[in-house]
Amino acid sequence: MSYPSIARLSILGQSLENRNIYALKISDHPDQREDEPGLALLGCHHAREWISVEVPLQMAIYLLKNYAQDERIRAIVDSSEIWIVPLINPDGLDYSILNYRLWRKNRRLNSDGSFGVDLNRNYSFAWGVDDSGSSPHPASETYRGSQPFSEPETRAIRDLFLQVNFSAAISYHSFSQSILYPWSYADLPADKEPLFQQLAADMAQLISQVNGRIYYTGRASTSLYLTNGDFIDWVYALFDIPAFTIELPPVDLQEGGFFNSEQDIKSLSAENLPAVLYLLEWTISTYANQEERLKPEAKNRLEKRVKNGLKNKRMRLTGRERRD
Repeated sequence: MSYPSIARLSILGQSLENRNIYALKISDHPDQREDEPGLALLGCHHAREWISVEVPLQMAIYLLKNYAQDERIRAIVDSSEIWIVPLINPDGLDYSILNYRLWRKNRRLNSDGSFGVDLNRNYSFAWGVDDSGSSPHPASETYRGSQPFSEPETRAIRDLFLQVNFSAAISYHSFSQSILYPWSYADLPADKEPLFQQLAADMAQLISQVNGRIYYTGRASTSLYLTNGDFIDWVYALFDIPAFTIELPPVDLQEGGFFNSEQDIKSLSAENLPAVLYLLEWTISTYANQEERLKPEAKNRLEKRVKNGLKNKRMRLTGRERRD
């Protein structure tokens, strides 16, 4: 493998069809557990969103190629752990490439003979809290699965987050040209919404300076649509860290929807790079001591209490228990 001194490729698990789910760790000691902030960059929860694979891959390439000669990049890599998982849904992507371009879900054979679970509805926090943000029907494009983490692909991500002390996370999607933050499951402000607003606004400003594209920012539930059992709500609810969905361009179907051109890879990656570097530097500057962060055993206990966590979170946010 290239760049062995700052990069380690690992297999988080395997998909339903036994394809590997890879993670690339970039750090100055990639084979060690480090007391440093972690940033996760994830792509391709949804198979048809091909550009969401390419952007995190390009982030990895940039960091690796520029480490030796760029002091800023070297300082970032030496002070953090960057985990890049560009392809969470390899089975779905393969099906999208070879069979049906607009395929969204994984390739689970469901009980009714339909295929697929929406991996971004399969995380445990707020899973199935209503049928607006996800569907109980297997044939639906937003089918949430038979239970939280029913899919090996989401279990691989869960296990990674239970092992690494991440300080922030970005999940790349397409399309709508926006930066979204919790909550997704309900139109409620998160406790840390002012921080999320500021980080999202700063990232959008940095993005706009590259190619002039404006990424709109906002709470996911109101800026896009209701989503329950999704990745960013789960990350924030369990680990209390900033988590963002970045919906890559274009803005709408009229501008191309899921059909990015090959030329888009370079331009979209270039404009998102400053936002990633900014968020990395933010995590480094605000990183708490290891003793103040969740240990793996504490994380596992927290995951087991996730249903109670949803109830408590709702009561804390609204002053009463919601019953929707």
